[in-house]
Amino acid sequence: MRTYQHALKWLSILAFLAANFWSCAPSNLLRVHYQLPAKSDTLAGKQIFLTFKDAREEKTILSESAREDLRDFSEIFTLVVVQASGDEKLLGAYDLSALLTEAFKQRLHQSGLQVTEKIQLKHQIDFVLNRFALDLEARKWILTMSYQTILKEDGDLVISESISGTAERVKVVGSRDAEKIISELISDMINKVEITKLFQQAGW
Repeated sequence: MRTYQHALKWLSILAFLAANFWSCAPSNLLRVHYQLPAKSDTLAGKQIFLTFKDAREEKTILSESAREDLRDFSEIFTLVVVQASGDEKLLGAYDLSALLTEAFKQRLHQSGLQVTEKIQLKHQIDFVLNRFALDLEARKWILTMSYQTILKEDGDLVISESISGTAERVKVVGSRDAEKIISELISDMINKVEITKLFQQAGW
């Protein structure tokens, strides 16, 4: 009985330490929660080749004021995908390009699409990032993001859609508010793309 209680005690301690480890993520990483929309099978069975292009004129993510507050940030993010049911899955650590590529890939999967690495595939979708900037003004986080999705067939442009938006959040303490505003805007911006409608307009 004593052995069981001793083991239970250590399991409780380990669980406590694990919970605190994840709640106190390293300050050099920002955790992004991407909220997926409801799953759809409308495009089930279709394949698409996904590419990402970073077309930003300013490659730096943080403004000078934001950098002062997040001085340890390494421009690496951890990505957590959140299902409509609330279930969460940690996918890994990514730089900005890989983060958005993976989040958009998850969005395509959620529409029923099979994302493939076959470059010679007839149908292709390009994710072109034009702006991603986090600023801190008057104790308020301001995030701006804009990108374009381009559908191509045999390398030729068929249809495109441009998405842009800005979000603001009052800064309290630490980096959690920065993480929240990034999570919210990325989720909103990626989910704004009407994947099914684009495919229908392209005649696919």
